[in-house]
Amino acid sequence: MNNIDFIKIEKNHSKLIETAKKHMKSITDFEHNINHMNDVVLYTKKLLNSIKLEVNADVCIISAYWHDVGRIKVDEEHEKLSAEMLKDEMKKLEYDDELINKCYKAIENHKWNMNPKTAEGMVLKDADKLAWLGVGRWIDCLNNNQNLDSIISLLPKLRDEILYFNESKKIYDRDIIELIKLLYNYKFGGNKH
Repeated sequence: MNNIDFIKIEKNHSKLIETAKKHMKSITDFEHNINHMNDVVLYTKKLLNSIKLEVNADVCIISAYWHDVGRIKVDEEHEKLSAEMLKDEMKKLEYDDELINKCYKAIENHKWNMNPKTAEGMVLKDADKLAWLGVGRWIDCLNNNQNLDSIISLLPKLRDEILYFNESKKIYDRDIIELIKLLYNYKFGGNKH
C-alpha cells in the first residue's frame, strides 16, 4: 500500500482520535503514555506505506490510537478493555458494525505473547513492538528513573522472534541505531534529556 492519505483518515475519525488522546494523556506509566501512542501511530503509518499486504488503513490507524486506552483502568488484559472501550465509543458515534469488529479484532491480540487473527492486527502488533525503539518513550523513562531492565531484555528477540513483516525488520535495523546513540549519550555523554 502506498500513497495513503493519513490526513484524510485522521480527519474522518477525528472524534475517535481526540477521545483516545484525551485518555492517553491521563496515563502516568512512562512506557505506555501518549508518547508511546504517538510512536505506535508513526510506526503504523511507516508500515502501511511499505508492506505489500492488503489491509484496511482506517482500521490500522484507529487501532493504533486506541490499542492501550484500557491502561487507564488496568494493566493486565488491557488489550481486551481497550478493544471494548473503542467498540463502545464507535457505537456511540454510529460506526458500522463491520468496521467496529475489524478494529476490535486488531486490538484484542496485540500483546507480546499473542497472535493477531487479522492482517490489521499484525500491523498493529508490529507497530506496537517497534515503538519499543521510540526515543520519546526512552527519554520519558530515563528522565523519570524508571527501571529499564525489562525493556532492554526484550530488544534482542524483538527483531527475529516477534516482528511479522520484513519491512518491520528493516525499520528495526534502522531505528535501533538511533536508540543505541541515545542510550550511549545518556550514559556516557552526560546528556540528560
